Amino acid sequence: MAEFIVGNALRRLARRNRALRQVLWRLDFVLIWLLVKGFRALPIDAASRCGERVGTWIGPRLKKKSAIFRDNLAAALPELDAAAREELIVQAWGQAGRVLAEYTHLDTILREEQRLEIVIHEAIETYTNPAEPFVGVSAHLGNWEVACLALARMGIPNATLYSPPTNPLLDSMLLDSRGALNCQLLPRDNSARGLLRALHEGRTVAMIIDRRVDEGRPVPFFGRDKLSTLMPAKLALKHRCHLVPARVERLGDAHFRVTLHAPVRPSDSSADENTQAADMTRQVHALFEDWIRQQPQDWFCSKRLWSKSTINPTAEVNGNDAAVDSYAA
Repeated sequence: MAEFIVGNALRRLARRNRALRQVLWRLDFVLIWLLVKGFRALPIDAASRCGERVGTWIGPRLKKKSAIFRDNLAAALPELDAAAREELIVQAWGQAGRVLAEYTHLDTILREEQRLEIVIHEAIETYTNPAEPFVGVSAHLGNWEVACLALARMGIPNATLYSPPTNPLLDSMLLDSRGALNCQLLPRDNSARGLLRALHEGRTVAMIIDRRVDEGRPVPFFGRDKLSTLMPAKLALKHRCHLVPARVERLGDAHFRVTLHAPVRPSDSSADENTQAADMTRQVHALFEDWIRQQPQDWFCSKRLWSKSTINPTAEVNGNDAAVDSYAA
């Protein structure tokens, strides 16, 4: 999420001026509050469609973000021509609008059984004994928040990382909306300690890991090294639990399928921990690549995945895009 929505052009001044910052935060809060109230007043499928229209109208006008989409898609899917990439960008913004609208109806998705299909590729102990946790990983596909709803539906206590918005008013609003996820929300700061504690308490932990992490290790992603977190794999190795990739697919409006894939295991269990973790992360990336190629319109790749030196930046990108999410949505 942008640092400011209504007054993003004033962000540099607002960082130095507390009064201006507070005003812009309140304006952003009012805008999102109105959207949230409007979406909540609609039936869930109508809200999802309305969110898509809002996303496709606003998103492409965010030139810098759209340029990042363009670079990521050109690097990941070079077989697509420019027109196809532009269409994917519009569709991805529409998906983002749907996700925002569906925040207000997460309780409905959890409550109405027909809205959430769960597919299990390999049974593990957690599915019959929720006190035995696993580490779940996913990507920004479909409505990625729904993965935690699947765990809640299965009666599996869980904790997930999230990236708090800069605006504390919006943070509080989003936390209220995420209450329906029935999971412990951990801010990304000091995340390793919080996740390890959750595992020790018998909670499954979940992370979104398709974005770049500046302090991460280079791991191949679409044929290019992406700085990636090894934390999920290391947690699974340290805690001797499974690393399970979870795919979220949108089946139409606010209907979803969550597929819990077979656990990812190290190719060489005799290797050192870092080598095993990097190998497991590479395997997860390979799955993500397959999912994205199958449904590229559902991939919300709004953060720069590769440094500009490794790809050809578009002319619309100016300045440094160093702000990278760590581990979470």
